[in-house]
This record gives sequence, structure tokens and C-alpha cells, in this order.
Amino acid sequence: MKRISIWGMFVSLVFFNACGGTTATTTTATTTTTDSTTGKTVPGDLVISSPTATSSASTSISKRVFWTKAEVGDAAADDFASKKTALQALIAGTNDCKFTMALPSVTSTSCYAPSVNYLGHPDGSPNSGQMPSGDLAIWNATQGTQACAAAKMTELVEKVASIVDNMVSVFGAVACAGKKASIALPAIGSSVDLASALSTYVSVTGLTFSAATLERLADSGANPVYKSTLTMSMSFGGATAQTAKIVLKHIPTATDNSTYKGKVSMTMNQAQGEGSNCAGSGASGVTQAGTILYEKTSATAMSYEMKFAQFCGTGKQLDSDNNISLADQLATSASGWGDNANYMVASINPSNGTGTVAYAWQAGQGDDSSRVFNITTTADASGNITGTAYAGMGVEIGTTTDLGKVTKFICNWAGPGQSHTGIARAQRQEISKASGATEFTATSSNITFAPKNDCNASVGDNFTYTSVDGGNPTNDRAAATSDVTNNLVPLTDFTFTVPTAPTDVGG
Repeated sequence: MKRISIWGMFVSLVFFNACGGTTATTTTATTTTTDSTTGKTVPGDLVISSPTATSSASTSISKRVFWTKAEVGDAAADDFASKKTALQALIAGTNDCKFTMALPSVTSTSCYAPSVNYLGHPDGSPNSGQMPSGDLAIWNATQGTQACAAAKMTELVEKVASIVDNMVSVFGAVACAGKKASIALPAIGSSVDLASALSTYVSVTGLTFSAATLERLADSGANPVYKSTLTMSMSFGGATAQTAKIVLKHIPTATDNSTYKGKVSMTMNQAQGEGSNCAGSGASGVTQAGTILYEKTSATAMSYEMKFAQFCGTGKQLDSDNNISLADQLATSASGWGDNANYMVASINPSNGTGTVAYAWQAGQGDDSSRVFNITTTADASGNITGTAYAGMGVEIGTTTDLGKVTKFICNWAGPGQSHTGIARAQRQEISKASGATEFTATSSNITFAPKNDCNASVGDNFTYTSVDGGNPTNDRAAATSDVTNNLVPLTDFTFTVPTAPTDVGG
């Protein structure tokens, strides 16, 4: 399976009560203030962080560094509380409207789907070789001392978070600048130009705004509807220059913006270079495009849906409702997506970040199935968190029915005699994090399988397989001295329901 590192590519969008107000005061997790300025046009607590991210000790809120280098398992400021605090301070204009950009670097977990060398494979020929990375799901129960399911979920989310967080943060800087410039909210049918305020109050090395507008559309029932549109160019860290367009449609459903719904849509064009699956398509460059549809209905109830992919060529546009389609693929369209398609849907308790998340991803448009992680976490009154994670494969990511749900497990994805029919089972890992702890540990793991079509191996069959990373991981078999019987859980014992996505708010 081909793997491309998306520029700056989670598992939960975490929403907290919006901050702001005419006095630019911050809020606690249970208190909000009415905002009659540009702060009301932004979801003040829309941040992306994995529900299994390690907790950071502290974070600066005076000048937030939104794009940071991170390693898997780092205790950097990637947990939801730190991100929420920083974003709210930026929107409130507590200090200045500046932030720093740097290219992110998220490393892959070695516990999940490493490259595996094999000898004596019984499913076909050649019976010796190497299975590529990315195909063999949870291979070891832990990443260091952290549960593998938690580490992998954090990796997936942070790859996408580094884009989405920054796009939302740009809108936060816009709101900050609007407040400092005392710009009033527009009336229905009117718009305001924020370019001058941005030029005065926002200075970010490598980021240039070419246009910035805020308009008020017709009300949705009794609720105001705000639409912000930004176009900009980005060049920093020695990376190839990109042009971007981001659109935020935000609908406060409470006068203090403590509940709301909306959508963030984005396209980022890179004229040079091609995604690996775009090579030969005739398209030059790539477009990374995505949407986040969100809704917060109370202090303890939020849902969201994320779609993101890398499309071939620089001409990819959002549709009339500012959406993308994961069914728009290179196989049927020269400008379809070729690499790194991601889908995430979640139902989250914003007060503590726990909830239910379904995540599906597909490295290449030619794959017939998506990789899937499903996870549910809950917290007790003392702040202890427990959870259950499932890993496996699901429907092709351009499909709508059952998208984001584990529907099978494929044990031999890329080996000789491979079959993608799979078995009706999934990996399961129970995880927990004590109150005050920084990471999740594994309390039980049903992850054992042999990388062949029936997922089992017999004593004396001369079939051996070991990870190239070494370290004696759980699923390595250095000698055929005992049977390998998979302990994956039947789908009939699968207790997970994919959350319902919010209703689209249109363009």
C-alpha cells in the first residue's frame, strides 16, 4: 500500500463553550459571555485533538504556535484542553492576533502495521518476501508504554489536525483583528471587508492574505448566519508555496454562541509536485481539500463529520455547497483524489472530550477497502477514562453505506495469494487512563492473527514472519513451534454504532 505524507495532515473535534464578548473576557468550560463582535462569527472551541492524545503540562496562550513538530506519544500541546484555551484566547483578543506557523512532522506508530519479513508463506508464491507497512493493523499491543490503539488514533488525528486547526485558527485571528479594529457585525444581506484589519493586526511570516470578507446571510429560523471567506498564499519552512481558500459558515443557535452549527471548507493548491497516484494523470500539482461539518447542541453534546483528501491538479474546486465528494476519484476523473482520503464522524461530550469516534482512511484511490478505527471512551466522576477500540477494514471510502464502520478483517492484504474477502472479525483493545495520567494503557488486547487468508497458522508449517522494526512484537512468529489461532472478536460481539453526522448547512 502506498503511503504519502499529507502536508501537515485525529480522534475528535472537541468543542467547548465559546469565549469572547464585548469586553474580550475568556470563559471557563461552563460559563459563556454574550459576544456582539466578530468573535460571534467563529466556533470558539472548534479544535481537533485525538481523544487519546497525551496531556500537556501547559501551553502558552499569548502567542500560540499552531503548527508544531510532533512525535507520536509526545506530550506537546496537542490535547483538547490546551488547544481550546489557546484558540479562545486568540479569538478573545486577550493579547495580540499573531501566531507562528511551522511545518508539522507526525511519525507513524511502529506498533501498527509495520513492514514484516516472511518465509514459507502457505497462500502462494513467492513464499518469501516482505509485506509493506500499513497493511497489518495492530501488530503489537503497545507503543512504548502506551496502548497501540491510543497511539495510532492520535497519529491519524494529528495528521489532519495540523491543517484543520490552522485554518480555524486563521479565522480566530480574523475575529481577533475585527475586535481590535472595532468592526461591527454586518446586517442581513451586507458584508464587511476585513483585509485592512488583518493587515494592521495580523502578521505571520510566510502568510499573505489577498482577500478577507465577512457577510451575513439570511437568518436560519431565528438564528443569524455568518459566512467568512479568506484567500491567501503560504510559503514557509522551505516548503513549496501554496494558495488557499477557506470558507466558514457559522450559525450561532444561542445568543452567547455557546451552541452553534456550521461548516469549514478548504482548498490548498500546490503547483509543484504530484501525489504518487496522480503521476501520469496529466495533472500538474495537487489540491488538498476538505470539510468539517459541526454542531454543538449543549455543553455536553457535539457531533461532527470530517472529509479530507489530496486531489490531482490545482483546479479542484468545492461544489456549490462548498463540499467535496470522496467518490470523486482519479479512476473516473482526472481531477479526482488520488491519495490520502480520510473520513471521520464523531459524537463527543465537549466537557471532557470523551465520546464515540469512527475514522476511515485510504492511502490510494485504487484500494478496494478502507482501514478503519472505531473507539468509544467514557469518564467517571473522578476523571478516570476507559475505552474500547476496534480496528479492521471497511467499505471503500467513496461508499456512503457503512462508511466508518469495521465490516471485516483482512489478514493477508498484500502477501502471496492475497484475498480481500476477509473474515467477519475485528481487533479489539480495551484502554484506560487514570485521572492525572498522561497516556492510555492497554487493559486487554484481542489482536493476534497470522498474516494469511484464514488468519491462523499451524505448528510445523514452516511459516515465519517478523517485523523489520524488531523488538519482539506481539504478532511476530520467529519459529513455527506452536499454533497461531487468531483471537479476534466476531462482529456479532461488536458493540459499536457509527455516530450520526450533523445535517449539512449548505454553502
